[in-house]
Amino acid sequence: MTADDNRFWTVPNLLSLSRIALIPVWWWVMRAGHVPLGAALIVYAILSDVADGWIARRWNQASRWGRILDPIGDKLAAVVVGLFCVLHRGLPALAFALTIARDLSLLVGGYVILRRTQIAPVSADIGRYAALLWGIVLLLHAFDWQPYARYTVWPAVALYLAAGVYYMRRTLSIKPT
Repeated sequence: MTADDNRFWTVPNLLSLSRIALIPVWWWVMRAGHVPLGAALIVYAILSDVADGWIARRWNQASRWGRILDPIGDKLAAVVVGLFCVLHRGLPALAFALTIARDLSLLVGGYVILRRTQIAPVSADIGRYAALLWGIVLLLHAFDWQPYARYTVWPAVALYLAAGVYYMRRTLSIKPT
């Protein structure tokens, strides 16, 4: 990172902030039954998530703020869409609770490792695939695309939990400095 590492007002950060700001709008739109607009907001969220990372790398706009805002936006969206799906679309509450518990345990474990070793745990391919599959499950439920939504829940949760175990094992192998 450069001396500009603490920049806040960058295009990638503005994209992340816009995704965060649109989360309650998405909920309201979906509750009001405006499914096409809800779908458009999801497409915007996905495309802006891809764009903010690309822009940050391509135009040297990566920042510490971006490393915080982007994953916070992703997790907030997953929690809100997941909660919506539990309350309004039949997503099993246990499946949602397991994914939340996994994420919270990784957050706490990552913080402990960071404090102990000064090394921030990084993501791995299995985690990216698990998050992608869980995102697909949430979309299938949000838009009530049955029976596909029902069939994909537990395989996605299993992969999500397996990725969590992988991260914890890898993180615990990091030696203190």
